[in-house]
Amino acid sequence: MNRKQHPATFFSQAAENNKQAILAQLLPRLKHHHSILEIGSGTGQHAAHFAAACPHLIWQCSDLQPNLAAINYWRQHMQLTQQPKPLSYQVGEDSWPCDVDAVYTANTAHIMTERVVKTMYLAIGQYLPEQGHFFHYGPFKQAAEYSSESNRAFDRQLLQAGYGGLRDLEQLQQWASTVAMTLRQKIEMPSHNLLLIWQKKTNHQPI
Repeated sequence: MNRKQHPATFFSQAAENNKQAILAQLLPRLKHHHSILEIGSGTGQHAAHFAAACPHLIWQCSDLQPNLAAINYWRQHMQLTQQPKPLSYQVGEDSWPCDVDAVYTANTAHIMTERVVKTMYLAIGQYLPEQGHFFHYGPFKQAAEYSSESNRAFDRQLLQAGYGGLRDLEQLQQWASTVAMTLRQKIEMPSHNLLLIWQKKTNHQPI
């Protein structure tokens, strides 16, 4: 796809590069789900690509208000008008936006502060139904170690720019365990990323 075909601010080359690899992992795992909330939909390219491939699924995008125009652009461009309009949602500031049986987020946790990532995990665990899944894509540390020198350099850049930086998988597991979420799979993805697949273990009522 040519960037020049679309408004520059509505296009992410990284999203274009990784969308097919992520979809290949999501597709067989979304067959029995009915609705999914994407936290931090960004340009909306992932949502449009995935929703087109999963017509049985309600793909609910969400992001900060300034990003909703890009998400709506891709929704219209891909003729996905049957899919709901994106919601304005900021983790830690807004109430949980909707009832779904799955959640997806990509390349958000290293932008968020530690407090916001923890809040996101606790909210997802509180509101996912029993057996619901949370799909979390991005770069991570494991046991405080980096999977590549490029991820180490990326983390340094993030921290210098004032972002939260790469989260450690063990830290995520600790937070997830408090809201009955278990890490079912850890899938290695291109460019030293991971797709973490969490599942809600038991009925855990919202607080």
